[in-house]
This record gives sequence, C-alpha cells and structure tokens, in this order.
Amino acid sequence: MADLFEVLLVAELPADLPEAELVELRWHLGLGPEPEQFTIVTDALPLLTVDDDGEPLPEGQWTVEHLPLLADRGAADARIGGVLFSDLARREGRQDTNWAMTSRQVLDPDDHNLLAQLLGWLQQRAVGYRGGPACLSCHMRHHEDDPVLRPVSVDGDELVIHETLMLQ
Repeated sequence: MADLFEVLLVAELPADLPEAELVELRWHLGLGPEPEQFTIVTDALPLLTVDDDGEPLPEGQWTVEHLPLLADRGAADARIGGVLFSDLARREGRQDTNWAMTSRQVLDPDDHNLLAQLLGWLQQRAVGYRGGPACLSCHMRHHEDDPVLRPVSVDGDELVIHETLMLQ
C-alpha cells in the first residue's frame, strides 16, 4: 500500500497577485483551467523519455505532464478520513483586500517536491492582517501516525515535518 500524507494548508495572499500566478494557483486548487505557462510549480511528471526504438531521448525532448497539486474533492482515503477540498476566496475590506486560501488534501510522497515548490512561492507572497506577520500555515501527518498534524517548513527544496510536543 502507498504511503499517504494528510496536508492542511492555509494562506493569506495579496490582492494584487499577477494574473498568471493567480491562474496557476487556481488550477492547482482545482478552480480553473490549466495555465499556458507554469511559474509556481515548475516540475512535471515525465511521460515519454524514450523514442520509438526504445532509445533514451535528451531531457529537452521528453513529453511531460503537469498535474494540479491540490485539486481533489470528496471523501479522502479511509486511512486519512474526512473530506478533501480547496478554496480561494477574495477578502474584501476597507483596509484588508486579500486572497484567503485553504486546502486539505492527501498527497503521495512523490508529490512532496511539488508541495515544497508551492510552499516556497507562498512564503514569498503571504501577507498578514494589517501589516502583521504573514499568514501561512502548513501541517502534515503520515497516515500511520497519530491524528495530530505536524508543522511543515521548507529547507531549500525539501519539506521538513517537525515533531510536536504532546503534554499529558
């Protein structure tokens, strides 16, 4: 059986995100069409790496497929439980016009590098309430662990899942 990770991601993003980034983010959240160009999550899944004779192709000639990272909806795998969703809503206010984003997903370990790319982008874009600390929160847990989600950070292009103290 495959390893699965529950992921809960929350972010506040500025109202003036470039349109190309907003289109790609919506696509990753399952809220819009595939963008023409990828600038947030640039890695893709190689589909074809050999020619018709079975000879390896140069990397620049590979056929690749981009997949939306946070687009699943409905019931989660029973080992995780709950419901999968993603949403992006415009927060309108006199002083705080931002994008509010939340996603709860189940990811395979093969997707961790893609999540790291997305988190890196979110770290650069996240904003806070009225100039306060940036609102970006990502928590994960392995399906075999206790149900406590652990904080996640990015170190270079690697995800780091931090341990939490449980007070008895």
